[in-house]
Order: sequence, then C-alpha cells, then structure tokens
Amino acid sequence: MEKKHIRTSMIKNIKELSKLDRDKRSKQIIDQLMELDVWKNADIVATTMPMEHEINTNYLIQSCLMLNKTVVVPKCNHKTREMQFFKIKSFSDLQVGYFGIQEPIEDRCEKISKENIDLIVVPGVAYTIKGDRLGYGGGFYDRYLENYNGDLVSLAYEIQIVETIPTETHDCSIPIIITETKTIKTSPDNN
Repeated sequence: MEKKHIRTSMIKNIKELSKLDRDKRSKQIIDQLMELDVWKNADIVATTMPMEHEINTNYLIQSCLMLNKTVVVPKCNHKTREMQFFKIKSFSDLQVGYFGIQEPIEDRCEKISKENIDLIVVPGVAYTIKGDRLGYGGGFYDRYLENYNGDLVSLAYEIQIVETIPTETHDCSIPIIITETKTIKTSPDNN
C-alpha cells in the first residue's frame, strides 16, 4: 500500500474518534509515558503542538511545566523544510502558525539545540511494532533526527499500529511506541 493512501486512510479513521474519546486516550497514553525511565530521566522534552486529530500533547506539556521539566516545541520553516525547537514557559508563549498549529513566538522563546534535548516525542500517522514510522510526508523529523543521540518515543492510538509501512533509507525508526493499552519497545535496550 502506498504511503499517501495509508496517510489518508489513517487520518480518516482517527478523525472518526470523538474528541472526548481522543482526549481520554491521550491522557492514558501520556500517563504511560510518565512511567518510563526515558521520561523520568529527561530534563528537556521536545513535543509537538497537536493537530485536532492527534494525541493531545497539551497534557504532556502541562506535566512538563508542573514537574519543572523544560519543554520545547517546534517551529517549522516550510520553505526550507527545516525545524527548530524553542523553550516555552506557558501556553501564552504560542501563536497560531502554519496549518493552524500552535508554534512558539520566536522573540519570546529561547532556541534549544538538538544536542541539549533529552527526549523527543516524534509524531506520526502510522507505526509498526518493529518501529517503522509513517510521518506526514514533509520529512521534517527525518531530517532533524539525523545525528540525534537522545531518546525517541512516539505516542499513538492503538488504531495507528499497522502490520507494514513502506520505508525508505532516510526514514527514522522509533524505539518506543506508546498506545492506550501497551508500550511497544522495538529495541531491547529501552526501559
């Protein structure tokens, strides 16, 4: 099956979940993340601002802020297809950006280099239990994660786990995928 078809089909399936159901599942998934050592050991956590159908990472951001973890969110340059992360201290450090997604207000937020980020929560449309990931097609994360040495995790609804995804050599693999019901560790050294 082609990547484009999988993306379209999966996003349609996710959008069929009610907002209440998505929020409930998001909380379950984020609670599971907070039980893992990769979360407990991270001082600087990178996550996305959610689109309507995605895992509601606002819960994750609130947890970071309450626990005095540094939280960074991306600002994407769609012309260069590059992404940078900025530290936010509250939701007031955000404004509506490209595609209606909240992004940091650059002149109010400190830019954080990837060498300083301990844990990156990588978004995606679909995943396999082997750690294959299908993103949204822009390649932002695949490019950003080149030479990144910190921890990676993805948060996904159970329905986003599929048998196979067409992959290419530049596609990044995800070592830990967390759903409502389980934590999938695709690499034996993750705990």
